[in-house]
Amino acid sequence: MNGDDGSLIGVLVDDHRRLGDLLVRLAARGPARGRLVGEMTDELLRHVVAEELYLYPAVREVVPEWAVDSTQHVDHDARVERILADLSVTKPDSHAFDVLITRLIVESRQALLHEEQEVFPLLAQHADGRLLADLGNMFQAFSDVAGVERTCGTGRVVRFHGLVLHRWEPDLGADAEPFADRLVAVQDGRSQRDPTPYLSLPA
Repeated sequence: MNGDDGSLIGVLVDDHRRLGDLLVRLAARGPARGRLVGEMTDELLRHVVAEELYLYPAVREVVPEWAVDSTQHVDHDARVERILADLSVTKPDSHAFDVLITRLIVESRQALLHEEQEVFPLLAQHADGRLLADLGNMFQAFSDVAGVERTCGTGRVVRFHGLVLHRWEPDLGADAEPFADRLVAVQDGRSQRDPTPYLSLPA
């Protein structure tokens, strides 16, 4: 798929390429892998939040329900976040760390391929060019502005203009509130003020 057209699909393909480059760097053993895991965690969390804000609302809006399982990514994201949580408490020079890196690479690549081979073609088929262009601009603006901040321990929050959109607490494990539920709550809280399902920059 073309990653240079500025549409939502193009911007996402570019983001996938950047994440893929990080995965390649993670696959190479070296002293920087611990730092790279932190960088990968930040980038994946920002990417997951942006997709929940722009990609999947568009899929649910324009693609027929029978054509694609728009919830499959939730399982992918949950598995990736669990691996990232395990990596955050594993020594980078251990065999367990190598095993987790391999799992992270496999899960992440499967998720990216699923979107590029199944989700994006359907979105391109059913969405008009204006919507995809507008969402591409929103996705890029979010990626440029949203910050990933460290909290106590190895936790992180994804913040966008004062809104905490995602609070990642790896120590909670299975007790953590599902990410999709947290984001839906944020969107529901906005619904009375702004009927659009897409979060945009403040005027």
